Amino acid sequence: MKTYPKCPAIIDVTQPPYNAKGDGVTDCTEALQAAFNEHTGQHRVLYFPPGTYLVSATLTWPKRWKDHENWGFTTLQGADEKHTALRLKDGVFRDPAQPQAILNCGGFGSADWFHNHVRNLTFHTGSGNPGAVALQFYANNFGAVHDCHFISGDGQGVIGLDLAHRDMNGPLLVRNVTVRGFRLGVRTGNAVNSQTFENLTLIGQTERGFQNEGQAITIRGLKSDSAVTAVSSYGVLALLDATLTGRGSASQLPAVVSFNGGRVFLRDIVATGYKRVLGDVATPDYAAALRLPADPKTKLPEYCSHPATSPFPSPSTSLRLPVKETPTVPWDAPKTWANVDSFGADPTATRDSSAAIQKAIDSGATTVFFPGTYRLTSPVIVRGKVRRLLGVGAHVDYKQEAKPTFRVGEGSAPVVVFEHFASLGSAVELATRRTVVFRSLEVKTVTSRSIGDVFFEDVTTNALHFRGQQVWARQLNIENEGTHFINDGGSLWILGYKTERGGTLVETRNGGKTEVLGGFSYTTTAGKLAPMFVTINASVYAFFGEVCYSGDPYATLIQETRGSQTKQIKRGEGTTLPYSGHQAGHQNTRLGEGSVPGTREACLGGSIHFLYFLPEEARLFAEALKRFGHLGEEVWRL
Repeated sequence: MKTYPKCPAIIDVTQPPYNAKGDGVTDCTEALQAAFNEHTGQHRVLYFPPGTYLVSATLTWPKRWKDHENWGFTTLQGADEKHTALRLKDGVFRDPAQPQAILNCGGFGSADWFHNHVRNLTFHTGSGNPGAVALQFYANNFGAVHDCHFISGDGQGVIGLDLAHRDMNGPLLVRNVTVRGFRLGVRTGNAVNSQTFENLTLIGQTERGFQNEGQAITIRGLKSDSAVTAVSSYGVLALLDATLTGRGSASQLPAVVSFNGGRVFLRDIVATGYKRVLGDVATPDYAAALRLPADPKTKLPEYCSHPATSPFPSPSTSLRLPVKETPTVPWDAPKTWANVDSFGADPTATRDSSAAIQKAIDSGATTVFFPGTYRLTSPVIVRGKVRRLLGVGAHVDYKQEAKPTFRVGEGSAPVVVFEHFASLGSAVELATRRTVVFRSLEVKTVTSRSIGDVFFEDVTTNALHFRGQQVWARQLNIENEGTHFINDGGSLWILGYKTERGGTLVETRNGGKTEVLGGFSYTTTAGKLAPMFVTINASVYAFFGEVCYSGDPYATLIQETRGSQTKQIKRGEGTTLPYSGHQAGHQNTRLGEGSVPGTREACLGGSIHFLYFLPEEARLFAEALKRFGHLGEEVWRL
């Protein structure tokens, strides 16, 4: 159960002046709306202690309140989704033709509603509410729905989680979410800005489990159990690691339907109780997918709706890089946290807080808490026992005076997590063998002279460059003009990649391996600046799209070098949905049970693992390793 210390940035909705009563009986609509009016856009956390908060009308996040113009930056945090719920009063949203939400998270006519989060809450639509939507969520650049349940008390209701109620929604992340009941479990739509899902459970929907109406969608870890089609899509869909259980009339339906020219990539799908795993048709006639013949196979190891583009001979299937889950660290009791204000930091960012924050980090606490906005003029070193640096959605080093803002050094905690900051200054420098996690934040860039694993989850950043490291990213948004990401001899896996502006989006070289599964380039400038993907004696698989309204899309999609030979794929000569640029034997694959009729061949077995050292980095790498043990001596002799 998550609790926070008392401070001005944590708004406990049960305390004065709001006094919401989570007793499941008292109507809390006015109290909660008052809290939302006064704190939307204020870089604060609206905290819900355990309880059931009854509401009878739609709650909203206002674009403007009194003299304050809002741009997002709002967080709802429950104590625990199992014990903290917003419950709709029975019989108030009766008309399914005019859907109404328990909570509408705002947004307006442009994609500038940043850094919004809803976490550890249940939204329960009660009974007798066939016109109910549990949550209409909206965020741009980064934002997330984490660890939430959306429940219909009687199975009725229009949508559990609605992400299509407004255009330009995303990029955003939905993770560890369960939807029970409703006509549609999740609805997505419109052409931009991409949405990524991981660990999504859909139970008992009556029309479709997941309905995508044109969006770029990436899903990993879907579990569905119902009598209807689990996923319907006519946008760009990447679906991985899904277990789909059909019941009753599902035996007459495909588990997954792609239609109307949609692009689809599926991997490791298990579907039982359905007519067939996949119905993929180019026609806008959805019913054409339902008319496809039955297929008894229940497993689909890998499928892509369109052939891969490959400048050189390459397997048509994905790399299947090993996937590590994002590490978690314990949520410490708030009384043990080091609140940087208690060490003299200025939460108004008027004075320099560099020294005070360093004192908090060196205090011996494992969690360091930032309840405000802070100015830094010199780097702060993350060391000692610290394992979590936690914000409230506000800024640290907004003017980027410290260079870098943070440097992660060695310490006793094997994992260090930066979490929930609107921005983290000029850079975070990694000088450690430890694992570092960036979650729900923006950082100008991350520089690295380390060998530790790196995880990005719901992050906006610029111009990343990693040498010989393993990087995993979920919902990564990079928006600089120029080269976005260089993977130099390492392993890079991205689940949901959204970019803006021209320049190479991933350059992979020196034996590196890159796998991009889902997402798209929103090419707003400089499409002729550089190839979208550059691969130099390395291996890449990408299922990745592009949207461009400026008239200047990417002119060159792929530039690949093998040995001394370089080839390019220009616009009109191929696609990146998907692009395969790797040699046979460089995959990490599973044994499949064969192909599904009407689909491409399944993956073959076998795997190869190797450690790659960059010659020009050998001395520095070995010297770094010497600090950690005898391995450095062996590397240097090699």
